[in-house]
Amino acid sequence: MAFVIRKFDYRESLGGKLKTIRTAAGLTLCEMSAKTKIRKTFLQAFEAGQFAKLPDPVYARNFLKVYVRALGGDVEYFMQQFEAECGTCDFTNNARLPRARVHTLQFLVASRFVKIFALSLVGIAIVGYLGIQMRAIISPPELMVFAPTDGILTQEALISVTGQAQEGARVKVNGIDVLLSQDGTFEVDVALERGLNVIAIESTKRYSKPATEYRRVVLGEDRTVSFAQ
Repeated sequence: MAFVIRKFDYRESLGGKLKTIRTAAGLTLCEMSAKTKIRKTFLQAFEAGQFAKLPDPVYARNFLKVYVRALGGDVEYFMQQFEAECGTCDFTNNARLPRARVHTLQFLVASRFVKIFALSLVGIAIVGYLGIQMRAIISPPELMVFAPTDGILTQEALISVTGQAQEGARVKVNGIDVLLSQDGTFEVDVALERGLNVIAIESTKRYSKPATEYRRVVLGEDRTVSFAQ
């Protein structure tokens, strides 16, 4: 709330009477400010009738009571004149916003900033989490092939292919599905043809890229076969 200022005769005004009492006592505004702990600018505003320069009405009334008591005046009389000159408390075009409202506005702005900042952090965290999950989904699953070793020469028409795949993966050897054990290990026999054989071991998960390992196996005694790619 702010004061609605009314016009009055300064010679009979509250401020004029306060100044008369103070000067008659031989006191300066600085001395009264030190005595009452009230800012000199507020005391000047009281004496000049510039009530718009005072703080909120509730504080201004308390300051006036302290000032009048320090001057030895009649508090009730001066408070009545103060109310008569100021009128009721209301907003005017020239009135200042009450400090409480300014503080409330600052608090609301700060709260909104904190809320936006917190939501931004949550959004970034969600996007990051989804990115990690998406990468895990489309990344090739882990695949280890224990046997045979690449480039092996054998005289056996069957060779055992063993390895281990990531949990939940699907494994194919030369395009044929292989049954996995609970720990992801697998073993399957592959028939060989004389000469160079290329065995493809492929592991996939739903929506993922395939992980593929190749093993080149030579059946027979022909050591002239080249493994250069």
